[in-house]
Amino acid sequence: METIIDVTNLVNFENNDNEYLPITKCVCGKEFIAWEFIIDNDKNFCQKCPECGVKLYFKNKITVHQVIEK
Repeated sequence: METIIDVTNLVNFENNDNEYLPITKCVCGKEFIAWEFIIDNDKNFCQKCPECGVKLYFKNKITVHQVIEK
């Protein structure tokens, strides 16, 4: 059985390119230059941090907001 936890606040990253996200800081604190360590948006293709081995993937979430002026 696997456990999935949200570690968004423990990593740093830059803008994604469709299905890939460049990680610039892993949960272990290891820093990377952009596109040196990338993760996939498919859980079946988790990438392991080359420093600590943690397996990561990402999900996109878009919200749309309406502005109502008074």
